[in-house]
Amino acid sequence: MDLVVFHVSGLDCAFPLVAIKEIVPMAMLSTPPGMASCMAGFLNLRGAAIPILRLDRLFDLPEQRPGLNTPLIILRSAANPNGVLVGSVRRIVSVTKASFLPLPEKHIFRDCAIASIDVTGDLAYLLSPDCILLDNERNLLQQLQAMEQARLGQLAARL
Repeated sequence: MDLVVFHVSGLDCAFPLVAIKEIVPMAMLSTPPGMASCMAGFLNLRGAAIPILRLDRLFDLPEQRPGLNTPLIILRSAANPNGVLVGSVRRIVSVTKASFLPLPEKHIFRDCAIASIDVTGDLAYLLSPDCILLDNERNLLQQLQAMEQARLGQLAARL
């Protein structure tokens, strides 16, 4: 299994490579009123409103300040793609399930972590993209995304 290892708020985490659509550099994000606190904003990615989540806020980690070189990982999803703001993308690694380590007893990442993995001597947490949001958060995000998509459509019609 190939994983993309990234850094967020002092921790190394990873997503399966197949779950990632693309990695894009930081861009201007729109921040409409009523936006959930776990969001950084919406990215206009080729006309699609992509919600960008802040893992530091979702997982109660230390605040991570985005900068000009902050990458955004866009996750693959058939219904409603979203992205996450990360500190940096470290590397792509290949691992087997046999190399998975048990998670600490204290559950972290709201039970979104699947396993711990040893990445060249550093511990990283493998996250499930499907478990990042709770059902009610996912529903709210879909409503906000629909409103932002409609706004983008109105802007495009004016041009």
